[in-house]
Amino acid sequence: MSMTRRAFVTTAAAAATAGVTRAESFDGPLGFEIYSFRREMKRDGQATLAKIRQLGFHEVEAPEFYGLPPKDFRSALDDAGLKATSFLAQYDRLTGDFGGVVRDAHTLDASWVVFPWIPHKDAFTLDDVHRAAKEMNGWAKQLSAERLRFAYHPHGYEFGPSPQGMMFDTLLAETDPATVAMEMDTFWVAVPGQDCVRLLERYPKRFRLMHLKDLRKGAKTGALTGQAPDEDSVAVGAGMLPWPAILRAAKKAGVERYYIEDESPAAETQVPESLVYLRSVEL
Repeated sequence: MSMTRRAFVTTAAAAATAGVTRAESFDGPLGFEIYSFRREMKRDGQATLAKIRQLGFHEVEAPEFYGLPPKDFRSALDDAGLKATSFLAQYDRLTGDFGGVVRDAHTLDASWVVFPWIPHKDAFTLDDVHRAAKEMNGWAKQLSAERLRFAYHPHGYEFGPSPQGMMFDTLLAETDPATVAMEMDTFWVAVPGQDCVRLLERYPKRFRLMHLKDLRKGAKTGALTGQAPDEDSVAVGAGMLPWPAILRAAKKAGVERYYIEDESPAAETQVPESLVYLRSVEL
């Protein structure tokens, strides 16, 4: 469910952003990646979930359960008026407790299981790509049989060279487009120096989920490490990314769900600013 008109007006007022005219041209289902408030969740999880709802969100992506059993975490979400439409499953769980991943997804009533990191040594290699593609195809097929959908979340190290162009191209060539989707994180596309719009245009229908996250103006790009300072994550619209073009391309490419994610220590301040921008941006 996308954010309601009343919730947005409340958020905009709270953010004290005068003089912004809403265009309402961005209308994607807008959720929230709970990782953005990871520090707050560890201090007071229930109060933080309530804060997320007060910002106007109805749905979230869950990176973990913050020390709670899955059923209790689902209850906490229900109490806050939130629904987890996606949750992250790390490699060790997918390989060592696949049945538990399925149970957790159904407990949350989530539609998506997102795999966020391919284990590798210092340098990501083609051997890592081939192995990961085979494993993703297997997981995705099994999840599909359980009425669940699978997506992979790149973090930038996948954009090194390969015979197909980039290792990311090889990964997509070797995974089944019918069952293996991608979650684009705009920040982690920009950090290694890639272009979100070009990727969306090159691979229509492969990117089904999107993290909306901006990169600080002047931040270093070109690194293939999957690492960047948290402070380089800024409010959507305050950084270097061309949001109107990205959002137009995302809609055309078939992105179904969007989640604001903010890795900065200032996320509490920046998320309301991101909301105001997204509801005012002219596409």
